[in-house]
Amino acid sequence: MPREELVKTHAATPGEKRAIVRGMFDRIAPTYDLLNHLLSLGIDRRWRKKTIDLMGVGEGAVILDLACGTGDLSEEAARRDATAIFAVDPSHKMLLRARAKMQYRLTRTYFVESYGEELPLANTLCTHAMIAFGIRNVQERTRAFAEIYRILKPGGVFAVLEFTPMDRKLVSLIFNLYFQKVLPTVGGIISRDRQAYEYLPESVARFVTSRDLTREAEAVGFKHRQSKVFFFGVATCILLEK
Repeated sequence: MPREELVKTHAATPGEKRAIVRGMFDRIAPTYDLLNHLLSLGIDRRWRKKTIDLMGVGEGAVILDLACGTGDLSEEAARRDATAIFAVDPSHKMLLRARAKMQYRLTRTYFVESYGEELPLANTLCTHAMIAFGIRNVQERTRAFAEIYRILKPGGVFAVLEFTPMDRKLVSLIFNLYFQKVLPTVGGIISRDRQAYEYLPESVARFVTSRDLTREAEAVGFKHRQSKVFFFGVATCILLEK
């Protein structure tokens, strides 16, 4: 991601920002899984498993996995015998990797190249919806939340797993040092796209709080069920209900 493109994300229109971020994820798709698990020391996998637990995914579940990336969350849902999964992401190359990961799972999985603001899915189709570490990249969150609300059945559950600003100063200091120094260096060496891994800490630093996210979701009709904080506040899972 060229530096000039990174700068443009501040001033560009939502459509332009979407295109810039989609291009970035297309470029880093080949090393995305390796870096995710390496840079998080595998902790991200435990967070995803806990999120699926909190959602109560099981047999009969029809799930939207928004910003599915390479399909880690979809794969975890498939292990719980979900009936069907709609894996949605704007990055074609991410979807190709998700498809390869899910090809031996018994759960029916449909791969959809689309943005969260315009979901090509029918009303009240899904029992569950989820998004892990992707809501920061949704340019018009209110539209996306309204779309997710639309496609969920009454009583449907929506989980948002995301990095969030931390209250604990020491943990925040260590986390920010790691995010701003170590992650771009290691990520840049392995992916050969340092700017993409500079985007991540920048996007986290200027993102809203979990309370703000909850209020935005409530504004379109969701009811807050609970929030689960992981690793001293590094990440939070927000559980919402239609």
